[in-house]
Amino acid sequence: MRPSWEVFDKLCQRYDEWFEHFPGKNIFELEVKCVKESFKGVSKPWLEVGIGTGRFAEKIGIDVGIDPSEKMLEKAAKRKIEVIKARAENLPFPSDFFGGVAIIVTLCFLDDPQTTLKECLRVLKNDGRVILGIVPRNSSWGKFYLEKKKEGHPFYSVAHFYTSQETILLAERAGFTLESVFSTLFEEPKECENIKIYSPSSNLIENAGFVCIRFKKSK
Repeated sequence: MRPSWEVFDKLCQRYDEWFEHFPGKNIFELEVKCVKESFKGVSKPWLEVGIGTGRFAEKIGIDVGIDPSEKMLEKAAKRKIEVIKARAENLPFPSDFFGGVAIIVTLCFLDDPQTTLKECLRVLKNDGRVILGIVPRNSSWGKFYLEKKKEGHPFYSVAHFYTSQETILLAERAGFTLESVFSTLFEEPKECENIKIYSPSSNLIENAGFVCIRFKKSK
């Protein structure tokens, strides 16, 4: 099976353009607000694993990002972000280096999420935090994307979606402790024309289309 990142490398422009138009533009803004809330109080520097074209990194203030796709990294570099070509399962950084690590809508595309999370644990400082931004599989948006996967959508066909509880279990197995959860995108896909910009909830909301889960290192 071809690695999922090759699809993004091939369709980089199509991926990036989704953020420019409604409803993608509004969905993105909601997700950015949620991630920003999750990063409050987290010390620098920050790393994004799977930075893609740098859309989130630019908005949030990420210092450095890694991605295996050269074409994605070219776009991210134009957004004034330090980028490195690397795989999530083998981060090219020393231990105890970052204050925060973000994996935003990338967990579902990783070949080995458990090894990736252990690598995140390694490169984080003792007071560091990892933020996992996901589209929960059991949400209306997760089910919507699963249908697109069945239909052969080029991006979602290579995705493996997780529920919030499965994500928490993955992180805990890697050595993290759950600290907080933020939720947003409460409209269902059929209501996408009604999507407005609002602040995230500081709770795990059932059926939320986007959830940010923040963890600290287990003692």
